[in-house]
Parts: sequence; structure tokens; C-alpha cells
Amino acid sequence: MKRGTSIVLGIVSWVAIIAYFVAASRYCRIEREKNLCRGLRVTVLDSAERGFITSGMVKNWFALEQQQFLREPIDRINTLDVEAFVRRRGFVKEVHAYTTMDGMLNIELTQRKPILRVNSINGYDFYVTDDNYILPTQRYYTVYVPVVTGMVRLPFAPDYVGSLEKWAGGEDQGEKKVSENYSFLANLINFVKFVEEDGFWNAFWVQINIRDSGQEGRYDPQVELVPRLGDQIVCMGSLDDYRGKLTKLMSFYRNGLDYTGWESCHYIDLRYRGQVVCSE
Repeated sequence: MKRGTSIVLGIVSWVAIIAYFVAASRYCRIEREKNLCRGLRVTVLDSAERGFITSGMVKNWFALEQQQFLREPIDRINTLDVEAFVRRRGFVKEVHAYTTMDGMLNIELTQRKPILRVNSINGYDFYVTDDNYILPTQRYYTVYVPVVTGMVRLPFAPDYVGSLEKWAGGEDQGEKKVSENYSFLANLINFVKFVEEDGFWNAFWVQINIRDSGQEGRYDPQVELVPRLGDQIVCMGSLDDYRGKLTKLMSFYRNGLDYTGWESCHYIDLRYRGQVVCSE
């Protein structure tokens, strides 16, 4: 008798527990559906490192385009759509959106990292990021990265914003000039990334000037490096074997200057195999 009673009580207890969880879940769902999105909480995770984006700017994006999900029940907000909306801005590298029980739509994001700025005499002014993305410069924020000046011919218009890989050329585009201009910029970016990883060279260079030799109408960019201190100019010529050229330059700085002296080396030319040519 006692055993039968225990079994019945156990069953009743489990039924009561299940009924409680079902009722609680239904209650929470009803309450959340009645709870409209109260606002937007934006966190820029790398704001201490870069200042392209602020939380106020992100909120303004939603206000300007009158995004309706800010007035929807919190459970009906499609966070994937929110992420896609924020990601449309080129400065955003990664974004994560989620809702919380307090009725807030939360957005956490990181920004792209510029490694190079192009400010040419033929109308280009943009940043290149570490993931090869072209970003426009901003009036309110400047990134201190190496600046490329001079004549820079590129396969896209000065107002282009987007991935550099789009302009890689190939059979679908069929223009040799596009491919050549892309290759030069791609090599330049690889050179800057190499310099960035080297503590000495990263602190040494501040400007990269591009001269066009203009031979037979062909774009033949010659690279000149301007150090942060002093009035020297280092001519790399092409970026072919830039590692070897920098190794040669380092050897010259360590050994050659003892014989020539700084005053006789205003212009250092690395274009010749096995030689460093100095001129005043």
C-alpha cells in the first residue's frame, strides 16, 4: 500500500514539475512578446585602438534608415538581419548582435585595421586594411600609418570602397593594365606588412613615394622610401626582392657608413645587384 502511494505521489510530483516548467516557459514567452525593443546597446570592442566607429554612429545608422525592428517585440528581431545591416559599413570587420531579457538589442563589433594610406597626386586618398579592404579617409579621425604619395595608378576609381581582391584581374576582366596595376598595389601591401612585422623598419619609414618612369607609355612605378628622421631618400626601384634590398640596406647602415659618412648619402639607391649607390 505504501509503495503504491509513493509511486502515485512520484508521478504527481513529476507532472506538477513539468506543468510548472511549461507554464513558466509560456509565461516568459508571452511576456517577452509583449516586451518591445526598448533600445540599442552598442559596444565597440577595440575602441581604445581605433576610432573609426563610435556607439553613437551606429545608433545613428539605424535612426537614419528607420530600421523597423527597433520597435518590434524583442523575440521577433532577426539578429542576422541586424548584423548584415551593420556589416554593410566598410569600417566594420566583425559584428555580433543579440537580444536580452531587459528588452535591449545588443551589438558588439570590431573595426578594420588600416596599415597604409594612399594620398596620391592623381586624386586617390584612402586607407588599405590588413585584410586588403579599401576604406575612405575620415575628417574626424586620422590613422598614423605609412603614407604613399606620388603617382599611383590603380584599377579602380578614387571613390571606390570595398575589397581589393575584386580587381585581381584575370580572364573575366581581360585587361592586362588592370592586372598590372593590381599587382603593384598588392606587392606594395605585402611590403608594408613585412615592414610592420619588423620592429626596426616599422619605426624607420614614414612615407613611400612613387615615381613613374613612364617608359614607352607603360606604368613602371619606382618606389622611394622616406625615413622618419633625417633627410635621406632610399630608392628601392621595383619591389622585386624587397627583402634582399632591405637586408643590403641594413648591412650598409651597419658597415658602409663608416667609410662614406651620412653627409655623402642623401640619396641611397638599392636598384643595382650587389651594390648600394650613394649620392649627395
